[in-house]
Amino acid sequence: MQLRKIFPAMYTLSEDLPARSRDATLYLLRCIFLMGVRKPPARYFLAYVLWSFALNLSSTFYQPIGFLTGYISHLSEFSPGEFLTSLQVAFNAWSCSTKVLIVWALVKRFDEANAILDEMDKRITQASERLQVHRAVSLSNRIFFFFMTVYMVYATNTFLSAILIGRPPYQNYYPYLDWRSSHWHLALQAGLEYFAMAGACFQDVCVDCYPVNFVLVLRAHMSIFADRLRRLGTDPAESHEERYEQLVECIQDHKIILRYVDCLRPVISGTIFVQFLVVGLVLGFTLINIVLFANLGSAIAALSFMAAVLLETTPFCILCNYLTEDCYKLADALFHSNWIDEETRYKKTLMYFLQKLQQPITFMAMNVFPISVGTNISVTKFSFSVFTLVKQMNIAEKLAKSNDDE
Repeated sequence: MQLRKIFPAMYTLSEDLPARSRDATLYLLRCIFLMGVRKPPARYFLAYVLWSFALNLSSTFYQPIGFLTGYISHLSEFSPGEFLTSLQVAFNAWSCSTKVLIVWALVKRFDEANAILDEMDKRITQASERLQVHRAVSLSNRIFFFFMTVYMVYATNTFLSAILIGRPPYQNYYPYLDWRSSHWHLALQAGLEYFAMAGACFQDVCVDCYPVNFVLVLRAHMSIFADRLRRLGTDPAESHEERYEQLVECIQDHKIILRYVDCLRPVISGTIFVQFLVVGLVLGFTLINIVLFANLGSAIAALSFMAAVLLETTPFCILCNYLTEDCYKLADALFHSNWIDEETRYKKTLMYFLQKLQQPITFMAMNVFPISVGTNISVTKFSFSVFTLVKQMNIAEKLAKSNDDE
C-alpha cells in the first residue's frame, strides 16, 4: 500500500476516473528533469544547474573520454576479461552520450506529444475506453521501473565484483588519480566510476524507455479509435448528416494520431539509429567476455549488461510491429462499419479515409533502417559474426597468452 501511495501511476485506476494519458510518461519525464536537460526552475536554479553540470560532466561528456584515455594510458595493464568488460561498456557509453544529446536538443517534443495526448483524451467518453487508457498508463510506468531496475543492477554488480578483486570497475583515466598507489585512491576512483556509470545508466533508461512509454499509450488510443470506427452508422436514431459529422470527427482523430507520431519521429529516429549502429558490436564483445574470460562475478555482471543492451531496442521494435498491425485493424474496422446504405457524399469521404488508414504508421532510423523486429534481429545477429571472427582468428588465445607473458 505504501508503494501505491508513492507511485500511484504504477497502478490501474478506476474506470470512473477521467483518462490522463500523459501519466504514462509521468516518471519518465521526472527522471528526464533529473538528467539536467530541462529549463532550470527559478526556485532551485543554482542547485539544478550544479546538479546538471556534475551529472553531465561525469556521465555524458567525460566518461567516453575517460574510457579512451584509459586504454591509451594503461592498455598493457588490462587483463583480457577486464579489457572486454571495459570495451563493451565504452561503446555503449559513447552511444548513450550521443542519445542524451539528441534528447537534450529535442526534449520539448515530449511536452508537445503530451499536449496532443490531452486532445485525444477529450474524445474518450465511455468507461471501457477510460479503463483501456488507465491500463496502458500503469503498464507504461511499470515497464519504466523495470528498465531502471535492470540497468542499475548491472551498474551495481559491476562495481561490487570489481571491488572484490581490488580494481576499479572500468579503469578509466582520472587526472592525479592512480588507483594502484593506495587504497584511498582505489576507493575514490571506484566511487567516481560508479557515480559516472550509475548516472549514465540513469540517463540510458530515459533515452531508451521513452519510445516504449509514448507508443504504449498510443496503441491504447488506436484500439479505442478502432472501436469508434466500427460503431459508425450503427445507431438507427442518427440522421445521415449526424453520421457524416461523426465520420469527419473520426478523420480529425486520425489526423491527431498522425500529428502525435510526427512529433515523436525525429527523436526516435536519431536515438534508435545510434543504438542500431552499436548493438551488434557491444553484444559481440559481451559474448566473448562471458564465454572465454569472465569469472562468476564478471559473468553475472556481463549477463545483466547484455539484458540491458537487448532492452535498448527489442521492446520498441516489437511495439513497432504491433503498431503496423493496429493500422491495418483501423482500416478493417472502418470497412466493416455500416456504410452500405449511406449517401454518396458519405461513401466518397469514407473511401478516401480508408485509403489513408491503409498506410501504416512506421518509424525509420534516420531514413536508413525501418524500425522493426526484422531489423533488430539483423543487427543483433552481427554479434555472432563478431564472436565467430574472434574465434577463427584466435584473438582470444593471443590476448590470454600476451597477458600471461607479462
